[in-house]
Amino acid sequence: MTVRIVSTGGTIASTADEGGDATPTLSGDDLVAGVPALADVADVETEEFASVPSPHLTVDQLWRLTERVRALDADPGVDGVVVTHGTSTLEESAYFVDLCYDGETPVVFTGAMRNPSLVSPDGPGNLLASVRTATTARAGTTGVLVTLNDRVHAAREVTKTHASALDTFRAPEFGPLAVVEEDRVTWRRRPVDPDPTFDPDPDALTNDVAALWVTVDAPERQVRAAADAAAVCVATTGSGGHPERLVPALRDLREAGVPLVATTRCPEGRLGRQTYGFTGSHATLRSLDAYFSDLNLQKTRVRTIVALAAGRLDDAFDRP
Repeated sequence: MTVRIVSTGGTIASTADEGGDATPTLSGDDLVAGVPALADVADVETEEFASVPSPHLTVDQLWRLTERVRALDADPGVDGVVVTHGTSTLEESAYFVDLCYDGETPVVFTGAMRNPSLVSPDGPGNLLASVRTATTARAGTTGVLVTLNDRVHAAREVTKTHASALDTFRAPEFGPLAVVEEDRVTWRRRPVDPDPTFDPDPDALTNDVAALWVTVDAPERQVRAAADAAAVCVATTGSGGHPERLVPALRDLREAGVPLVATTRCPEGRLGRQTYGFTGSHATLRSLDAYFSDLNLQKTRVRTIVALAAGRLDDAFDRP
């Protein structure tokens, strides 16, 4: 089998300078050269897409990465794709591609928490586990995957939970799909993906989607500042709570035609539908005709960006 490694930079490809500060410098070939055991798993090819810290990636680049993955899916000489990526925004990039990709070629994102200049870097093991995952038949039926620390996750469900720990990538509510053990991948769960596949208009893709985090006594200007956004995503407290003082600003957004997409700031669970009726609850969000998301704020924003560009917000979210 042939697996194409598409490198984008990040910690996995970073080396430290004399002061110990790391920046992306390694190519895909460099990464492969550091893992001789890859030759026992697949015929590995490499290509360079970018060499940047993942917070520097743009929506335009994510679309071009999606187009590249689609092209590799159409290549009969490629049996699997592994994207090496910085961990800071890995979950968002993987989910962006997942929303726009319905091919049969396995696609696995991976990265590292420790760069190769440090003691016991995790990048080589993550790369080997990801290539191994990409060679399994099951991987082509599960959507885009994320493999780190010998855990295989659905791109839709996984999130980075710790700033520096090796086991940072987890699916808090539903858990991993599989584990990588020795020379095999043990699958134990099939993901249920309620998202349609989108084909956004590239010219309509925009980063002008605001993401707001509700906290105690949050100021109204936080919402007012997003008045000109293409859409506003808001992470509420609990099952949909937000300060009463925010309601007029949210109402003004809606009256101006700005789509409002709400989710919970909690790591697990979803917005309520029937539990509360006070002003500033999920009942208020319903009265504002807000969309309800079942994902964290960063992925809610990604889905909003893609759905807006596809003209399919109503297909992307519930509107209870």
